Amino acid sequence: MYTTDTKRFYVGNGSDLPLTEFINYEQLNDYLTLKANLVHSHSSTDIDDFNTAVDERITLKKGVQNGIASLDANGLIPVTQIPITYKEAQVVADIDARDALETFAGLHALVLDATDDATVESGGAEYIHNGTAWIKTSELNNLDTVITWANIQNKPTIITSVLGLTDTPNTFGGYAGKVLAVNSNETALEFLDVYTGDLDGGSF
Repeated sequence: MYTTDTKRFYVGNGSDLPLTEFINYEQLNDYLTLKANLVHSHSSTDIDDFNTAVDERITLKKGVQNGIASLDANGLIPVTQIPITYKEAQVVADIDARDALETFAGLHALVLDATDDATVESGGAEYIHNGTAWIKTSELNNLDTVITWANIQNKPTIITSVLGLTDTPNTFGGYAGKVLAVNSNETALEFLDVYTGDLDGGSF
């Protein structure tokens, strides 16, 4: 506001507040230089509650959809915030360490010494958690199992001697000098006379 009688310029300071009086151009110019432009910016150090506001915003976005992951007391992302696809198996020293894990359905645990499990005689074992309990899937000592030929089921019959062939006579008497060969039908073995005669001008 400008008064023509006193030639003074006044600027309002808000409701129920006295006007600021300017008696000359220099005073008004000095006042305006202290005012910010309509479009302007500030550094974080200029904002009194900047750190508090940022901390509150981070807390608000922790562990929520389209937010940010939080960290547990060990500086790790809690398993509840990791998709099942990316959850890794755990390797632990013993059954007590396995039972101390934060479990979820599908968690694998390799226990290096699983002898506290009554079903494990020695060595380690691998387990998977079904969401309620641990289920053993294998034992490490199974990898060292030795299987003998006698313990194999449905194995083929192996002939270890000519006498074991069904088409072989029980005795070789009278077959001296003969050759044991497959017959012409390729269905059995038979004794053949050794060829004697002229072969390429010679005999044997």
